[in-house]
Amino acid sequence: MTRELDNLTAQRQLKAEPSSTKEVDELLRRTATLITDARRADLAPTSRFALAYVAFTLASAALRLRGYRADAERGHRAIVFQTLPHTVGAPDGLWTALVAAHRRRNAIEYTGAVAASKAEVDDLLDQVKTLDALLRKAARG
Repeated sequence: MTRELDNLTAQRQLKAEPSSTKEVDELLRRTATLITDARRADLAPTSRFALAYVAFTLASAALRLRGYRADAERGHRAIVFQTLPHTVGAPDGLWTALVAAHRRRNAIEYTGAVAASKAEVDDLLDQVKTLDALLRKAARG
């Protein structure tokens, strides 16, 4: 599992850094609140989508659990999602869906694209629920 992460470290896409249980626990607490808020039907779908994008924080927490951190260079968000099979055993479909959600988020935030739909929010929340469960299982050991 770590060979792939070590290779990304050698390519300077990740940085090795001792894992911090306290940091991972704090990230899990923070994301739980955002996930709850993202489920609120009284909020606009675009607001809910932005809240559900907590997927990036969960993926970052998975890296931290394994003793790595994403390098802050361009494209680091995609790398964080691509490492999920190696950090929490995520299926390929999960990380590819999260990369697509990341692209959609960028389009909404930076290009004035059409607002997120309820279906997009529901799909992202399903992906986040899966990732959250995988991360919590990995954190328990």
